[in-house]
Amino acid sequence: MEEVQTEQAQQPVGLTLQDMKILAGAIEIASQRGGYRAAEMEVIGSTYNKLTSFLKATEPPPAPEAEVTADAAAE
Repeated sequence: MEEVQTEQAQQPVGLTLQDMKILAGAIEIASQRGGYRAAEMEVIGSTYNKLTSFLKATEPPPAPEAEVTADAAAE
């Protein structure tokens, strides 16, 4: 039992961008299914907007290969 607790204590707690994308999707699905009370919608919506804005800001820029391919096709 101690060994399991030691392993859990050593693993860092982290939240990845993929985790955040899953959370945004869960909020969207729950709202579509009526999972929130009217009084909760403002805080849920505000949090969702912040989360999706953060995810958009952290997306990597488009791959340069697409630009090279387009330039090569133009020549």
